[in-house]
Amino acid sequence: MTLLLKPVVIAALAAFALSPIPAAMAADPIKMIMNWTADSAHLGFAVAQKNGYYADEDLEVELEEGRGSAVAAQLVATGQADIGYADAGAALKVASQGAPIRIIATIWKSGQFGIQFLESSGIKEPKDLMGKRIAVAPGTAMVPLVPVFLNANGMSEDDVTIVSATQNAALGLLASGDIDAIAETPENTVVPLAAQGLDVGNMYFYTNGVPLVSLSLIASDDKVAANPDLYERFIRATLKGWQEAMKDPEAAVDALLELFPETENTKEALMQGAVYSFSSTCPAGSGDAIGVTGHETWREIYGVMTTAMEFPTTKPVTDYYSVELLPADAVTCP
Repeated sequence: MTLLLKPVVIAALAAFALSPIPAAMAADPIKMIMNWTADSAHLGFAVAQKNGYYADEDLEVELEEGRGSAVAAQLVATGQADIGYADAGAALKVASQGAPIRIIATIWKSGQFGIQFLESSGIKEPKDLMGKRIAVAPGTAMVPLVPVFLNANGMSEDDVTIVSATQNAALGLLASGDIDAIAETPENTVVPLAAQGLDVGNMYFYTNGVPLVSLSLIASDDKVAANPDLYERFIRATLKGWQEAMKDPEAAVDALLELFPETENTKEALMQGAVYSFSSTCPAGSGDAIGVTGHETWREIYGVMTTAMEFPTTKPVTDYYSVELLPADAVTCP
């Protein structure tokens, strides 16, 4: 039996056959500028990229290495990056000067910044830095934080000698005895100098009078207002990446090395640095909510900044951060 189709049906079928097949919806592009070159502070992002967490959220993420937290904040403020990963102190300083940016998630909830020194130096506590030479890298979060640390411990910049030196140069100066201390993170100082056989001590800012969060995600108010869902998806995937990185640090390091093969950090150094990075991401241990800093802690931070850092009091602290984009169901530390 032959099936006869009416001309109108034939025409419709022909039109369907000739029409182009819709292409898959393109992922939303988003660019994040990092605070510095790739190291263990960026493990969660590498895992989110490698494991497809960003892709699962329909995001095409570009992770670009940076040149300091203040620079990252400025690039976000001028629209040259959609998201910045920067130290909170440096980012808020830029915001206080009128830049329309704010912190939307805190990754390092307790800052790992501090002062490192050779164990043989005799330095044990902040007061031992009196009269000492401290290296500070220009353009980094350490520039505004060192005076805060000194002030919180009864000293000023007049009581020490600040030596402007890049991170790599400072390591050599400390090893040779030309300086007494470095203002940095222990993973960037203790780990590489330990590889040279040097015993290096460390004192954290946050346990010595400076309760500040550190590396955070920042975004411009205009871009967030225009597409809040984009930022919610990015944060959700990023927090998942950090959670998974802590579950399997070695896989996280491998992901970072694959994503940034030109990094100078060895796998061993990154594994050692991961310990410091994860402890700052989850200062309260297992069950701590990744990326979330509560209002009470922010008030304490604001108190430190407005008294010790001469941070302006013209705007309330709530103008500098937001928790509205964080997941309703917290992503917790394993």
